[in-house]
Amino acid sequence: MDGMFCRLWLWSMIACIPACSIIYPAPTPIPSISYPAKQDVPSRALLVLLPGRHDTAADFQKHGFVRVARESGAPVDLVAADAQYGYYIARTLGQRLAEDVFAPARARGYRSFWISGISMGGLGALVFAEQHPSEVEGVLAIAPFLGDDDLINEIEQAGGLAKWKTTAKASPDDYQRQLWLWLGRCIPQAQGCPRIFLGFGQSDRFLRAERLLAAALPADQVVEVPGEHDWGPWQQIFSLSLPRMFPGSAP
Repeated sequence: MDGMFCRLWLWSMIACIPACSIIYPAPTPIPSISYPAKQDVPSRALLVLLPGRHDTAADFQKHGFVRVARESGAPVDLVAADAQYGYYIARTLGQRLAEDVFAPARARGYRSFWISGISMGGLGALVFAEQHPSEVEGVLAIAPFLGDDDLINEIEQAGGLAKWKTTAKASPDDYQRQLWLWLGRCIPQAQGCPRIFLGFGQSDRFLRAERLLAAALPADQVVEVPGEHDWGPWQQIFSLSLPRMFPGSAP
């Protein structure tokens, strides 16, 4: 997710949607792959996984996330949604997840929902939780894109999230500032807000923004590991975060 991608990522680019929908398809319903927990671990909890921009739902199994979850004994089933870039461009990700993933899972008897994503998917997970706070108990954002440099500079210069949020304002179409203002309201844990977990590599490309968010979160909700913006650190973060999200599971 380079600087050009960050600049392209503007929810307000309505004029681009017809052309972009051809280049970046967003089929309905959103495709997904289900991975149940170990057979001897009954689960009424579901963890929804969102991939990065150049990844797919199948990559979570390919890179060990499914194995890690099962070996941990965490009482949670997984569903990887193939939330590609087209859903972000069309601004339909939240609707598709709510209608195509969460609603059917609730009808099947799930009562506890979590959402996680890597890179672009980490942003998507946070934005979904912002827009649907009653849907999820918690969010695990792994190496998420959190905003363009001008916004990150602004929050740094204000002295961090707690100080920035006291004077910051956001227009309805400024999703980046809207997200940070929501984070400021939810941290520390506030009523009606999901628990927010964060993980990133020490050489991650979005490190400045991630450390800004980490500084506002409780220490036990942050995992920082060696590595860059890649699957190795992401899998390690996932492994270390599961016992914090689901106490009793093994790291």
